[in-house]
Amino acid sequence: MKFRTRLFLGILGVLLVGLVVLVWLAQVELRAQLEEQYRDELSRTAALAAAALHDRALTDALADSLGAASGLRVSFISPDGAVIGDSEIDEAALQRVDSHRDRPEVGAALGGKTGVATRASETVSRRLLYVAVPHPAGVVRVARPIDDVRSAVTRSRRLLLAGSGLALLTAAALSLLLVRYLPRPFGQVRETARAIAGGDLSRRVRARGSDDVANLGRAVDEMAEQLERTVIDLSREKSDLTALFDGLEDGVAVVDGASVVVRANRAFERWAGRTGLKGVRFGTLFRDPRIGETVSMATEGKAGSYEITAGGRTLLMSAQPYGGGAVVLMRDLTQLRQLEGVRRDFVANVSHELKTPLTGILGFAEPLAEGDLPPDQTRLFAQRIEANARRMRDLLNDLLDLARVESGHWEPAREAVRLDQIARSAWSDLEPIPGDRGVLLKVDESARVAVDADPGSLHQMLHNLFDNALRYSPAGSEIEVHALPVDGNTLVEIRDQGPGIARQHRERVFERFYRVNAARDRDSGGTGLGLSIVKHLVVAHGGNVGVRSELGEGATFWFTLPASSA
Repeated sequence: MKFRTRLFLGILGVLLVGLVVLVWLAQVELRAQLEEQYRDELSRTAALAAAALHDRALTDALADSLGAASGLRVSFISPDGAVIGDSEIDEAALQRVDSHRDRPEVGAALGGKTGVATRASETVSRRLLYVAVPHPAGVVRVARPIDDVRSAVTRSRRLLLAGSGLALLTAAALSLLLVRYLPRPFGQVRETARAIAGGDLSRRVRARGSDDVANLGRAVDEMAEQLERTVIDLSREKSDLTALFDGLEDGVAVVDGASVVVRANRAFERWAGRTGLKGVRFGTLFRDPRIGETVSMATEGKAGSYEITAGGRTLLMSAQPYGGGAVVLMRDLTQLRQLEGVRRDFVANVSHELKTPLTGILGFAEPLAEGDLPPDQTRLFAQRIEANARRMRDLLNDLLDLARVESGHWEPAREAVRLDQIARSAWSDLEPIPGDRGVLLKVDESARVAVDADPGSLHQMLHNLFDNALRYSPAGSEIEVHALPVDGNTLVEIRDQGPGIARQHRERVFERFYRVNAARDRDSGGTGLGLSIVKHLVVAHGGNVGVRSELGEGATFWFTLPASSA
């Protein structure tokens, strides 16, 4: 049965029960009021008759005349209960009437009170309402039939039933209109709620008015708006988490209790060598069986991790229990291991570089300490000790410069500086070595430009490049400085006429402690850090550095700096 039908029948049922109760209550009230009215009327009539007949004898003829005048039944009863007069009984028949002393109303009147009673009369065979009052000669009793009360109640009941039927029909019509109207807003609320439950969060009831249905509609709209805001926030958070998850450099995958991939980011797919890993069994992704075993153990609640090699990379694979499955993390340790190797090599190189001059110092200092050397040899040993100490000082200074630049906290104090002036100043610091070897510096006219750089850093860059070129330049040769404008920058070139650099060495000459000819560099006092310092200083200025060279054709070291607008 539809809601509309149930609602209509329910309303009719309530109305019908209400009308039946109303008719019954009205009938009872009407009967009570009529009987009360009759009692009052009979009481007044009986009292008036008793007062009027106070000094007169009570006779049947008098009862007949009073009954005819009032239209009521009038009875006179002697103190012993005998009926001595009755308007509805012949005088001859009075002798056969039973004593009325036991009648309630008569007993009350004989006691000096007004008696009232309702019952069927045995004498006249009708239901009467009796009222009896005391009289000096006995009792005056007045009665009337109450059938007209029943008739009045019946007529009233018919009128009430007719009115109730009309009211019921009117109410039925109104209820029909009501049940046709109510389901529409309820239906709109229901359809909107279904649409919202189906994912259409833009649907609204937009109810008008202030009734309960409108309030319900507005509550549904508020719920939809709150739900829409929540969904938008959750979607944004999900997008952020997805972007973060997919943007991680570490490979992350989530597997279920059966070691099947539920989700994996792009980095993990890259390590696995394939895409679309959802639904793939984890043990089939890698050749190393320990990986699958570690993940299986994690799904059972035991975490594990170890390093693996995949695609020439060193990876740390760890698996942690998560929600009945596991979270697998793969972190690339290749660069870290390379840095550790560089650190070990650096420590070894520094130790080696310091060990050589220290050994020389100790070797020459011991004979000097004994004091048995001739003056010429003593002077030679002292010179050797000084050279080795100077070499150690230069190495430590270069290490400090390199650490300062690599720290990340150093920033060049830029200003407009003349390239040719800084070049000549850096070259002068190398004297008298260039003059002793007959090597000249030639600063080209193109180098008479201003660059945006830190003056001290540019001086150190050119000093290190000149020093490197001087070590390999033959006596009587030239070292040239040129500058070219390139895309808003200045390309600086340092050209020498040395033996050149083989192809296999060109990409490594800027590494720390890397030497093309280790023995020659050490003999000339080089620390192996000069070109590395140059590279870091150039990069700190936002430029690039490199070398062009062929064996037997010299070498050209170049770097770029921002051109100055001053």
